[in-house]
Amino acid sequence: MAYLGLLYTNHDPEFIYYKTLYHIFEKFLADQSKGGLFTEKTQLTETEVWKILFEFQKDGVKGAINKILAHNGCIIADSVGLGKTFEALAVIKYFELLNYRVLVLCPKKLKENWTVYQAHINSELNPFINDRFNYTVLCHTDLSRDRGRSGDIDLATINWGNYDLVVIDESHNFRNNTKGRRDENNNIIRKSRYERLMDDIIKEGIKTKVLLISATPVNINLRDLRNQIYFITEDKDYAFKQSMGIHSLKETIAVAQREFTHWADHKKNPERNVKDLGIVNIV
Repeated sequence: MAYLGLLYTNHDPEFIYYKTLYHIFEKFLADQSKGGLFTEKTQLTETEVWKILFEFQKDGVKGAINKILAHNGCIIADSVGLGKTFEALAVIKYFELLNYRVLVLCPKKLKENWTVYQAHINSELNPFINDRFNYTVLCHTDLSRDRGRSGDIDLATINWGNYDLVVIDESHNFRNNTKGRRDENNNIIRKSRYERLMDDIIKEGIKTKVLLISATPVNINLRDLRNQIYFITEDKDYAFKQSMGIHSLKETIAVAQREFTHWADHKKNPERNVKDLGIVNIV
């Protein structure tokens, strides 16, 4: 009877609003609680980078960390100007506090955007000097080289397979699974950047978690996204079968692309509506 009484009680609209939000995001909040983001061990909330974040960015950071812990990787795909770099720095600091060795891969033109926050940069331009960031920064183009130097790093002696976390800025540059040079017997003469990243950094050596950053993870079609997700799954098409019930990433994304292509065709579907997209069946 008491429960029935609660059902028929007139509640304030504000209460109903917050109650609805809670039930929509209940699982997300529970996952964040399990993530241990505020444990004494990590001390993430005491860092300078955490303190500078807006609340929506902190929510994004917590969500990203939990996705990485649960699924080995995550994509931060916020629009331009929403602070993806600062969010990524907070994610990096979380894992650095757990003694992870972190590699940041970025376009050459953006290298200084990352190196300015490193611990050895004793400059007023570094607002996070007390956080003592210790990640390594290399350029996408460095993946094409077997020798030479990238800043202070000798590429001939680097241990590519020794990173616990790799952060890929502008990850859409790896949207094509380009193959390297082969001889007449299909033996690899020179690996492509995609292959070097996949084979020598992610698959080789210790288990590597992945954080992808891109405002435009999809350029032409959803295959672009699939090729980036494969970094998270170590190129395993079935990696999310147990955790998410996705038997094949390739087939699931192909179905989603066909559904979207059909919906977007104005000639075949002149009265299309966003609601008609629905939910693609997982295969």
